[in-house]
Parts: sequence; C-alpha cells; structure tokens
Amino acid sequence: MAAHPMRWFLAGLLCLGAGTVAQAAPEPIVIGQSLPLTGAGFPVANRVLAGAKAHVERLNAASGIQGRPIELVTLDDGGDPQRHAANLRTLVRSHHALAIVNCLGERACLAAAEATQELQVPLLGPMSGALALRARGIQHVFSLRPDDGREADALARQLQAIGISRVALLADGAAPARTEALAAALQRAGLQITRLLTDERPEAMETAFRTLATGAPQALVLNLGHGALAALDRLPASLRNTAPATIATLSTGGLTQLTRVFRERMIGYTSVVPNPEVAALPIVRDLQRDADEFIGPEALSFEGLEAYLHMRLLSAALRRAGKHLDARSLSEAIEGLGTLDIGGFRLSFGRERHHGSDFVEIGVRARDGRLLR
Repeated sequence: MAAHPMRWFLAGLLCLGAGTVAQAAPEPIVIGQSLPLTGAGFPVANRVLAGAKAHVERLNAASGIQGRPIELVTLDDGGDPQRHAANLRTLVRSHHALAIVNCLGERACLAAAEATQELQVPLLGPMSGALALRARGIQHVFSLRPDDGREADALARQLQAIGISRVALLADGAAPARTEALAAALQRAGLQITRLLTDERPEAMETAFRTLATGAPQALVLNLGHGALAALDRLPASLRNTAPATIATLSTGGLTQLTRVFRERMIGYTSVVPNPEVAALPIVRDLQRDADEFIGPEALSFEGLEAYLHMRLLSAALRRAGKHLDARSLSEAIEGLGTLDIGGFRLSFGRERHHGSDFVEIGVRARDGRLLR
C-alpha cells in the first residue's frame, strides 16, 4: 500500500530539521599540545595536562568561547623533541589546531618554536626560559615566565644571602642553556662553583656523587632532566646522604621528587607562578575550585597552575579575537591584551613584548617537607 502523502511530508520535515540541527552545532576551537605522557616525564606532564583541562572544563561548562566549545587535543611525545615536533604538525594539519600550548622543557620548546613557525600558528606558554625562544625574528611565541638568567640570578642572590659561598652545580644535557645561565649567575654572585656532569645512567650519577663528597660544598645546585632525576631517585641512600644540607634548584617539575629524595635536606627553589598551596590570590582559589569540580588534585601543583594560567590567557585572547578566528588574529589578540590582571597575577603583552611576566619567587621546603615560605 502506498504511503500517505502527509506522512512523506512529515518525514521530510523531520529530516530537514535534523539537518538544520546538525549544521547548527558549533564547531569546536581546537588547541593542541604535545607532552611526555609516557616515560620519565609522565608525572610532570600529567600535572600540566590536569591544569590545562581544569580551565577547559570550566569554559565548556559555561558554553565555551562565543558559544563554541574548546577541544584540547593532547598527543604523547615520550620526551623526544623530534617526536614532539612531528606531533605539532599532526595537531595543526590533521586536527586543525589553532594554537599550540604547554611545551615542557628546553629541548621540546625549541623544537616547538621551530615547528610552529613553520606551521604559522602561535606557541603559547613554553615552559622554558631559554633566551633562544626570544631571539630576534621570533614573533609567534608568547611566554608567561621570565628568562633563565633572571630566574638564575634570583636563586644565586638567595644562596649568597644565607651565607653560601661554595656550591656544586650538578647538571645533565637536558637544558644546556639553563645550565649556562645558572653557572653565570652563581659566578656573578661571587660563589665558588664546582661543575659536575651526569646523565640518566646509574653509574654516571654514582660517579658524580662520589666526586661531590670530596669537594665539601655548602650547597648542591641541580639542573636535571626527567631521566637524570629518575636515576637520582634510584641512587643508594649512602651516596645521597653525602649531599650538603642545602639543595637548590630553578623551577622544576621534579620538585616533589627532590623533596622525597632529599628528605633530610632543606630545598630552596624558584617558582615562576604563585604557590598553588597558598590560596592568597584569586587565581589560586580558581584553580582549586576547578580542580575540585572537574579534574582532581593533579592540577594543584606549580606546573598545573602554570598550564591553567596559559589557558586563562588563551581564553582572554580568544574572546578579544572575535568570531573570525585564525592563527594570525589570535596572535594579534594576545599582543593587544596589553596589561591585564588574571586573578591577581599581572601580565603585560604588546607588539614588542611577548613575555608577559617577570615574576620570580623563592620558596623553601624544610627537612620535614613543610613549606617555610
């Protein structure tokens, strides 16, 4: 029996309506990041991912940006800079990422800067203060942290202020520019330096600590990548105990690990964001709220707060860029933000200023793990 004409008419209306709904669905704004989700860097990468997702979830719970949801696509690079660069090409060319955020460490961020320049998308929030990221001609990188030299000077002055005059600087090859910035800052502060090189092999770490024991430094200054930190964690307690009473480091994702490894030592460190354990600023309270509601405690860390700030800055720029979004309009929007306050954390951007903050703070962990300042 033939279908009634009215049924065909109604069915057509339903199909048309379904097509209209599908067409009306807002297209997501895709943001990409590549992190070492496997390997020794996973604990740090997990905190970065959690901090970024905390703000993305908050945005999407409030209908995104101009009605468009934010889609944060994260690929695993295993800590390999070449794989990191390849991931960024995939994120932009296949996932259509508008921007890249949160590269982790000097080597990955240098690879990210080169790849994003080729891809013609902005790189926001490199977690590295390498001066090469601010070289003349690099106009697509936007940072929220000071350069390595400023951070190293703050640490060196603090060591000098507490009466330290002899230090051992233990470093690997993970961040060579940062190691040189540290050495130069310690020398400017008038400290006597013994430089020790190591890598992620257990025997290399053991050799470094045996040499350390013969020099009797007053403080041990560390600049180690994820693999070397893991080797340090596996070092026999008898060798770790030869370290001096004071341990110092620049801002590092390995701070939690160092606190565990050197339980009986005082650890001084720099931070480039406020302490996430002290809810004095609105930005910290915002992170705590969003972590509790959407993500969990992994976001409540220095790395989590830094990634959260990156996404807060990005969302402000996306709103400013308007409806006709592309990589160029987003970059111009970041430059156009000028001076802004994000929950008590002040930033300043412009056409000739792509590093928004010079904030450096000194923190101290006591021998029992308590935060002293």
